[in-house]
Amino acid sequence: DNENKPGAGMTLAVFLDDFIARRKDTSKPATLIVYGHTRRCLVDKFGADKPLSEITTGDAKDWRMWLKSNEKLAENTIRRRVGFAKQFFTDAAEHNYVLKNPFDALKGVSIHGDPEKFYFVTEDEARKVMDACPNAEWRLLFALSRWGGLRCPSEHFALRWSDINWAENKIVVRSPKTEHLRGKAYRTMPLFPELLKPLNE
Repeated sequence: DNENKPGAGMTLAVFLDDFIARRKDTSKPATLIVYGHTRRCLVDKFGADKPLSEITTGDAKDWRMWLKSNEKLAENTIRRRVGFAKQFFTDAAEHNYVLKNPFDALKGVSIHGDPEKFYFVTEDEARKVMDACPNAEWRLLFALSRWGGLRCPSEHFALRWSDINWAENKIVVRSPKTEHLRGKAYRTMPLFPELLKPLNE
């Protein structure tokens, strides 16, 4: 009897919107963006009005394959979205909207580096990029990435003028990605000569 199933009246889109809304005040902006991407992919595949309790383990496996064939996503992006989908449905199970998490059976959601995509941007190439940047803000964003090694864009946007110690030639870099780890909320780096001109601009 469908009426007696957990969460029989809960649809996919309504649940996902509620899940994201409950985390708006505690999640980082970048996380909310990925939540949104994952929500869109789930709704595009299953439909906004799909009853949450009708999504099966087979559906979850099909969705993973659909991400590759239809969305043309890279493997690490697929892994990340599957991980978020697992998180969504764990919450659904905890609220008794589903009997079990259909995504639990999906393995291999860890993100791995791809050495084939590693590329060293030479000094000459970096200068050409700097020359092509449309304004001072873009030049600074690129310089902080190439010569400062900042994670883009999270560490750039966390930077404040007070973090730049001109007298001691140091910069305090705040790291939203690792701030939850002990001793990893920030790091100090040299104020490299290549950063002086973009910062002064």
